[in-house]
Amino acid sequence: MNSSTPSFSQVAFRDVPHSYPPATPVICSYTLAANFHPSPRDWVGIFKVGWSTTKDYHTFVWVESSGDSSQEQSSTRHASFKDYYLPKDELDFYQFCYVDSSGQVRGASTPFCFRVPDSEDKQSAENSEDNDLLVITTQEQVEQSNRENAALKDEVRQIRERNEELEETIRGERREMEILKDKQDELVSELHRAEEQNERLLRTLQEQREEIQRLKEEMSIHVTNQVLLQEQNLAESARSDPNPEDDGGLLLQVERQLREAHAAIAEKDAIIEEKKNLTSLLEGHNQELAEENRKLNCDIEELQKTLDDLQMPPPPHSVHRDAAPAAPHCPIRPDLAETCESFDENIPVVSIVEDEEDQPALTCRHCLESFPGSTRAEVERHERNHRVCPFCTLICDGMEQAVFEDHVYSHEM
Repeated sequence: MNSSTPSFSQVAFRDVPHSYPPATPVICSYTLAANFHPSPRDWVGIFKVGWSTTKDYHTFVWVESSGDSSQEQSSTRHASFKDYYLPKDELDFYQFCYVDSSGQVRGASTPFCFRVPDSEDKQSAENSEDNDLLVITTQEQVEQSNRENAALKDEVRQIRERNEELEETIRGERREMEILKDKQDELVSELHRAEEQNERLLRTLQEQREEIQRLKEEMSIHVTNQVLLQEQNLAESARSDPNPEDDGGLLLQVERQLREAHAAIAEKDAIIEEKKNLTSLLEGHNQELAEENRKLNCDIEELQKTLDDLQMPPPPHSVHRDAAPAAPHCPIRPDLAETCESFDENIPVVSIVEDEEDQPALTCRHCLESFPGSTRAEVERHERNHRVCPFCTLICDGMEQAVFEDHVYSHEM
């Protein structure tokens, strides 16, 4: 500063608070020393802390002129600043300076800023009447304060950039979750369609089995009736015509009827064979559907596991600083926090852990029951405990031994 320090004591500013509310007119109070004679060309300016010349003022007003010269030095004077011309920056500090007509600074106030006063500012304002000390800030302190402010602004900028990166990550993972959910819904629908088709095939298979059994019964009844009819015809022929010469014609008639019976039996056998082939085809298709059903279940379980991993909360992001001053806490916006909670617990992070629990669960090939965490040997022991028909692969665990044997033998008839 150009002016010497002793000249600052000619004018003393009173009751200067730590901060003034922004966008509000400011009135400062000051008193003049007894040996100081003001001039109408004197003025009071607002300077940013760290100023070097009187030309560095932000705004100024001319001093008031008192009509009574005897009370000029003893009375308190005031300088009013309109809100339109006041500084808008809330981070910088300013001070009032009284400048005489020759350009010499005759007094300076304590630093203040323009922001909404907090509790500490109010307490400082209450105690300002008992603390009228003149504070002189050196250029080195101002530069240090500016460096600290610049470091704080830089850290705030970095935190905002990290928050933007987190927002983009959240949006990307949300899109991925929507894709996975759509794929899961598609697989579930396909599984339902496969189950419905499987049920239809099982009903068709059961109807074919009943039809085969009915044809076997009809063939048995037909053969039995033919044999009884032939025996009856032979007996009647023997009673009505005891002449042995007619036995040749009777035998020819019996042979013809037997050939017809065999032809009927062969036709029934062909129908039964066709039904058996259709049954085998249906059983093979049923097994393919069962395998496809198992694969769909595995895919759904993997998708569900991936969704659960996506909904896990992320690890906290730590900020390490070596020399910069501590930055104020800058949390993620509340709407982001609600978005993270809507995912079931904050920001999703996909973690890949190679563990046995992450491997697809083994499934019984008979009952399709899933065994997560079990080994192949344990699942095979479970499969051997099933009582399964070797022809139709029907699970007969609830059947008694005799009923089960009858069921198996029915396939060989």
